[in-house]
Amino acid sequence: MPLLENKSILVVGTVRNVEKSIIKEIDKCIKSLVKFEDLKFYLVESDSTDNTLINLELLKKKLPNFAFSSLGILENQIPDRLERIRYCRNFYIQYIRTLSEVNMPTYIFVVDLDGINSALNSKSLLSCFVRDDWDVVVANQTFGYYDILALRHPIWQKNDWTEEYAKEKIKVKPPKSKFWFYKIQYYLALDKIKNRALYSKMIRINKDNLWIEIESGFGGAAIYKTEVLLKHDYSKEFETMESEHVSLHRKLLRNNGKIFINPKFINSHLNTYNLNRYFIIRLVRNFIWSNKCIYQSKSYELLRSLLKKLHL
Repeated sequence: MPLLENKSILVVGTVRNVEKSIIKEIDKCIKSLVKFEDLKFYLVESDSTDNTLINLELLKKKLPNFAFSSLGILENQIPDRLERIRYCRNFYIQYIRTLSEVNMPTYIFVVDLDGINSALNSKSLLSCFVRDDWDVVVANQTFGYYDILALRHPIWQKNDWTEEYAKEKIKVKPPKSKFWFYKIQYYLALDKIKNRALYSKMIRINKDNLWIEIESGFGGAAIYKTEVLLKHDYSKEFETMESEHVSLHRKLLRNNGKIFINPKFINSHLNTYNLNRYFIIRLVRNFIWSNKCIYQSKSYELLRSLLKKLHL
């Protein structure tokens, strides 16, 4: 792979409560990035209530190229989850910008480390380097591209799906009666709106398709040319609740940046997000989550454990 000769890559990401997945995920990244001469890691942790920090320390002792920062409990200062993630992502951007010229990587691999990258491998990742006319390459998922919140495309997804959903939701009046028929009717009406705004857009992209140029995207894994994150960050420009990836990519596009989904860059198959494309799954999940007897039962814990092993 000539494009990777003497090239280096830095893996960055934000982590919270990843005690059970982090060691396996780092190992998967190492195997997937084996063709790079120089591979380093820098993670930003916050708000963990499990043994995430212990495992991060273990990785730091084991791997000389592994570093992390813990920002402690941010939830009280930054209650909104998306804003906390934005803050943590900007923290690793600041880290990148402090690197010396000799330590500056050629590429930045932004990755989620919570188990979403179960299908990541060297072959799929290296498919991103068969061409060089890009600034960002975003991953694909075989059972449906799931990250519609971060996605922007002039036809596929123009705006924030949550705004679309909210506008349509207020048109549906909650049932005045407690009779089950009206509750089901209300649920089906809302599900139809959410399906149109979100799930129907989780389209399956064949791995043999051509690259798809987009205005924003993520999907749990994306490769950046380092210059992108030296020039731009995740800070908001408008008072909206948009994805931090959208904020970053808007700035890049103003500078004629190029962002693509590479269909062969597969990081996941069936997962907890694109599984929701199927109505029966949504129905079952809604029933379980709204039923305390089931949700708090040992049977549910066993089911959840099984689904995690299957990366669902």
